[in-house]
Amino acid sequence: MDRPAPMTPPDCDLSDFAFMPLDVARLRDSELASNETPESCWAAVLLWAASWHQIPAASIPNDDKWIAKQAGYALRGKIDKAWADVRPGAMRGWVECSDGRLYHPVVAEKALEAWKSKTEQRYRTEVARVKKHNQRHGTKHTTPDFVTWVSIGRPHGHYLAVPGDNTIETGDNHGDSASKGQGEGQGQGQGDYSVTNVTGGAAAKTPEQLTKDELWSAGKSLLIAAGMPPKQCGSFVGKLCKDYGDQIVIDAVRTAVVTRPADPAEYLKALCMAAKGQRIPVNKQEALERRNGAIAGEWAAAQQHQGEAYEVQ
Repeated sequence: MDRPAPMTPPDCDLSDFAFMPLDVARLRDSELASNETPESCWAAVLLWAASWHQIPAASIPNDDKWIAKQAGYALRGKIDKAWADVRPGAMRGWVECSDGRLYHPVVAEKALEAWKSKTEQRYRTEVARVKKHNQRHGTKHTTPDFVTWVSIGRPHGHYLAVPGDNTIETGDNHGDSASKGQGEGQGQGQGDYSVTNVTGGAAAKTPEQLTKDELWSAGKSLLIAAGMPPKQCGSFVGKLCKDYGDQIVIDAVRTAVVTRPADPAEYLKALCMAAKGQRIPVNKQEALERRNGAIAGEWAAAQQHQGEAYEVQ
């Protein structure tokens, strides 16, 4: 039997979320609480908590020593004999997926909700950051819509150096806190960035001050830094110009210089397509996230049909 796809995205990182949601009624009325020993119940809760800060969130390695240690049944590399009796109850609900890791559908359900909230908050922060930059410096940089932004790797938090401006803006120092709930910590900010890092110039320039040749150089530098062979960079930029026109590509490069995307090739193409009014195709990551959500729902529905209801176990 084929193993299901992972229940959370591979980059689902909730390590900066200090709190994990706990559905009190669901736990209280679950088969875990009614049928298992207190020791198994406590070990199960510890494993849920351990999975919350794993990457991907809601998963744990399929390693019995690691699992026993997280559950409190391993010391100095040896597994406590009592673990054999506790393990079946503690491992209720865990499913091995195609990546070889174990996932808990209910923890995955909560993790997907938190990840969506974190991603949306980060997008709002990025939109506000770009808007603030435009207001301060009279620029007209745009932010892609949310779907496009996710499809190009969720770029955020990069600083654009402007002559006379000594303030470093980072987009994620406070941006995720609203999505974490009371008492939770904040995410990590990103490093500073300036146009000189891309163009190699001695003095920082805004994208509006860059000449066409400097923009081509900046765009190619972004592509090279992301791993594209130098010879291929020229062909890639040339094809964009042929397909979308010089001005659209220039505007896209100006925006890329500001946002410093993780995948500049996809980012530039997406911006050019948007400027042309073309539909942005769904990327693999977004498709995977949709599939993961659907699989989690199918698992829950199947277990409800069998009378188990996939309550917190």
